[in-house]
Amino acid sequence: MEKALLEDIGGQLAALAPRDTTDVPGLGVRIHVALSPVPPFPVIAEPMLYLVFQGVKSLLRPSGNLSYGPGDLVTTAVHTSALAEVVVASEDEPYRALEIPFDRHLVTGLIAEMGTVPPASAEAVSVHPLPDRVLDPVHRLLALAHDPDAAGILAHGVKREIWYRVLCGPSGGAFVELARSNSALDRIHQVTTWMRQNLDAPLDTRRAAELANMSATSLYRLFKSTTGTTPGSYHKHLRLMEGRRRVAEGVDTIQRISASVGFASPSQFTRDYRRFFGTAPTAGFPEATS
Repeated sequence: MEKALLEDIGGQLAALAPRDTTDVPGLGVRIHVALSPVPPFPVIAEPMLYLVFQGVKSLLRPSGNLSYGPGDLVTTAVHTSALAEVVVASEDEPYRALEIPFDRHLVTGLIAEMGTVPPASAEAVSVHPLPDRVLDPVHRLLALAHDPDAAGILAHGVKREIWYRVLCGPSGGAFVELARSNSALDRIHQVTTWMRQNLDAPLDTRRAAELANMSATSLYRLFKSTTGTTPGSYHKHLRLMEGRRRVAEGVDTIQRISASVGFASPSQFTRDYRRFFGTAPTAGFPEATS
């Protein structure tokens, strides 16, 4: 890997997001920052590319833990429920990573143009060394943050180049699978997206199975093998994560928040919230990068 370019990109990230996790206007990317180790906290990882430039982080999942650090490319091809832990970070050397969300239209268009694509893979989450050929377009993409007019014209093309390089590498197969209609990952993606849009009601397993065009039993097996958890557990995780976000905003009552995320009562919400996050929803919690 080109060490000088890797370090240069780390400098770009530090300039754009010195202390806090930040969305970069005009680029459609997010820079993740942690100034100290962070104990395990719940996350829902979106389909994305996640490029690590400094520090070490672990993803704790029922199907197996993953650890990644400088020079690693983490790919998630479905909404993944897990605990994330920042293991190595400090004020002098913060944890820094770049998130590039999955763009179905862009990736599908690339696959249609490519003469040869990697074999489809149902691997939901993977960690591989960051391909050298990804570094140059990432460097150029971040440089556009300082030129909004150019970013509006060029950023899409540069991200297209990044995705092309990834599709040609060992992580590409999962996104080929995700981009295909009615593939296993596509079906799971449809179900998890629908879940996120329907947090205010109990999980309708029959409706979820209809969306995936399979029986409830088959969906259960596919969902667990792909995400590492059951549909019911995943949906509850989503509801609690949204409840956590609303508690943090501090603009509504626990009763209204619990109803808005589909809990039968505030006491049930509080009990599950405490079990999941280790504190009552009225106690607040420290913000952590995701």
